Amino acid sequence: MERILSKEEIAELLSAVKSGSLDSELEVEDYGEEPAAHVSGFSLVQTKTQSGVRLANFDILLDAFARNLTFAFSSRLQRAVVVERENIGSVEYETLISECSNNQVYGITSLDPLKKSGLLIFDPEVAFAQVEIMLGGGNVEQDPLIPARRMTTIELNILRETIAECCQEMNKAFAAVEQLDAQLQRVEVNPRLVTIVPADTEMMVAVFKVKIDQSSGKLRLAIPLSSLDPIREKLKSELGATSSGSQWASALAAEVMQMEVEVVAQLASVSLNVREILDLRVGDVIDLDCRLDSEMTLLVEGQPKFTGLAGLRDGEKALKVLGRISQRR
Repeated sequence: MERILSKEEIAELLSAVKSGSLDSELEVEDYGEEPAAHVSGFSLVQTKTQSGVRLANFDILLDAFARNLTFAFSSRLQRAVVVERENIGSVEYETLISECSNNQVYGITSLDPLKKSGLLIFDPEVAFAQVEIMLGGGNVEQDPLIPARRMTTIELNILRETIAECCQEMNKAFAAVEQLDAQLQRVEVNPRLVTIVPADTEMMVAVFKVKIDQSSGKLRLAIPLSSLDPIREKLKSELGATSSGSQWASALAAEVMQMEVEVVAQLASVSLNVREILDLRVGDVIDLDCRLDSEMTLLVEGQPKFTGLAGLRDGEKALKVLGRISQRR
């Protein structure tokens, strides 16, 4: 403990300061400029220990979602569409919206029975390409022209069905672990109107590459990490390596059974050379060398599978299957 000065000592000290014999300014030693310290933020209400955590087997559901979208988009657009998963990561909601503020289209979806809402974010390349094709435009050999603007209300209404179909395909993909009932709530183009969770909420974001003919862009599926907590154990047990995988196999088989294939009833075929084809005129008759009541071949995706007879049923043309065509390998 330091000694306290007496009255006499204080008086002598003040006198020395007034006379100038004692400098009142303290000398400060120069230690050089100290480097700025790094400060890390810490939230008392939200833990971020899950930021780098990868959900076990969640990629399996996302790959199934990508396959479903490939079939759905190809069927809807009647074009060659490929959807592939690129990466999975976690990011704060505010950062996600900031990164996706370049004329993107936001589909806000419910995730019942999971809590909170999710986002389907379409890059303008994907959104405008689909609208152009659905309106009858788009050249397969040329890149579509992508306007440097937000989508109009009419364009959003055209795209709404596609986003709603994405929700249905997501329900199918999640069926192996959870009976999800995702529904499209609304579609927005202004990021300021897209507020589904607090800004610091951690989001699980899956990025998909969507290729439509010569055009390609990104589709993002964003779900709050906390919303996925109820299915963490199901992902491990029902899709894990220790399980038999029978449930996943049955779910995949069910999806395959719902795929649409092209079926053609072929009565006959004929071979013509190029000159004969060029010489064809309206009214020419091509001899098929078969009778009208001859057996027809039923082609499934171009492969002969069945034989049958053509006829009428309830006033409409129909085909009666007679047998299966055995194919030797």
